[in-house]
Amino acid sequence: MKLHTKWILITMLAVVILSPDSVLIRLADTDSWGLVFWRGIGFGVGVLLFLVATRPKSIRNDFYSIGNEGILLGFLFGLNSVTFVLALEFTSIANTLIIISSAPIITAIIAWLLLGERVNMATIIAMLVVFSGIYFVMSDSFGNINIKGDLFALSTATMMGISFTLIRKHKAISMVPAMSVGGFSSAALSLIFAPTIFLPIEALWYVVAMCFVCTVSFILITLAPRHVPAAEVGMIMPLETVLGPLFAWIIISEEPSNKAIIGGTIVILTLFIHSWYTATSEN
Repeated sequence: MKLHTKWILITMLAVVILSPDSVLIRLADTDSWGLVFWRGIGFGVGVLLFLVATRPKSIRNDFYSIGNEGILLGFLFGLNSVTFVLALEFTSIANTLIIISSAPIITAIIAWLLLGERVNMATIIAMLVVFSGIYFVMSDSFGNINIKGDLFALSTATMMGISFTLIRKHKAISMVPAMSVGGFSSAALSLIFAPTIFLPIEALWYVVAMCFVCTVSFILITLAPRHVPAAEVGMIMPLETVLGPLFAWIIISEEPSNKAIIGGTIVILTLFIHSWYTATSEN
């Protein structure tokens, strides 16, 4: 099997593994801030164990090499984890994942603003279509509490865009250690707001499962762009937007609204077509 094909399959596996994450958060059914704390601790430790197992002699240098921007990336990743959990507290899984799927388009905007990267006409058209689809999805939430969750989801997508831009700017440096920093950052932040970090025993196994899911999938997704063009990774990522709501529908009977289905279809198709166009035009 060719290295490229192998990493395409690994990336697909990583997205499939990540897809039940939002359902596990629902099933944990505990205080959001307490959940953020244990989710952050578990993820931070998980990434740290991965680094200890794979690069035991250079782990100190790996953390040192990420520099101040790596620390910033870790903090953004921690905030991203917080807003993701809070989004699921106030809005549906379908809305959350559809809005977050706009991250590649937001990345293009931020990379243009911060790095001066050229945005072609195909990307501009994709931006307009994606944001129209997301506006359609969010329109169901205008005037009720769900809009709060939708805005948290949009914040998550924006911070992901900034994070991806930082990773792109420093692509010669492995930013995997920054993910561990992010896990511990989200845990530290949650201590400010959490009424308690007590975790009910019935929620424990769901938290352990989501920490495993996040650790494995995010490590693989972070490593994939070193072996697969970013545009091809972008073609695979919308899988989570399809599988996540599907798992929610099957496992916890959370049915997406008609607007979520229509708007989500618009967003996913646009992202896939744009990624396919980008991948073919680069060859």
